Amino acid sequence: MLRQHRSDLERLVQTLEREDPKRSAAAVEKELGVRSPVAYGEWAEETPNLRSRLRAVQRWRSGSRGRGGLSGHGQLFPYVWPVGERQRKEVEPEFAASPVLATGSWRVFLYNCSPEVVRDVRVLLDDSEIDYAPSVMVGRFVEVHWQKVEAIKAAFQMQVGSPVSQHRLQAEFVIARGTKAARVLGQLTLDTNQGWVHFASQDGRQRELE
Repeated sequence: MLRQHRSDLERLVQTLEREDPKRSAAAVEKELGVRSPVAYGEWAEETPNLRSRLRAVQRWRSGSRGRGGLSGHGQLFPYVWPVGERQRKEVEPEFAASPVLATGSWRVFLYNCSPEVVRDVRVLLDDSEIDYAPSVMVGRFVEVHWQKVEAIKAAFQMQVGSPVSQHRLQAEFVIARGTKAARVLGQLTLDTNQGWVHFASQDGRQRELE
């Protein structure tokens, strides 16, 4: 089974959980076949035992991944997610995106895609804390000022080494009215010709930046 299809199923389970937390694992498993038949078909072929699929659904809906689950920073679904300029404009039409055409984006934003305000947001890039926001409202954004990391800025300006490099992005924040800690952690890909082009989260989720 393709890793991307498995990630898509996990995200879909968490979406269904948000829509109706009381839905049974069996109902969720059945709905996967309706909403994502290709990924579900591969998964069902790889995991023919229904009970095994239901156990996977229970892990995914609780945010766990195998034995032990996630750390105390785990969350049910991505509360914040990095996006590029064009992706921000899709959500916020009044946003003035750069007219420069590129595959990726020269600016990176964290988008609060959750149903609640996230608070005490601290953003680190390559283990350097670069941004802080006391809160990010639902459907709003905070910019990741990568130019503050001198090593990235210098490599970009001088175009030293490979044109493509990986950089560790970490966003720490609190949810549930400040009672629970959560985070997003993964690798941002920078192409010195096209900008920031991809984000791969440590938990397996990944998306292009545009």
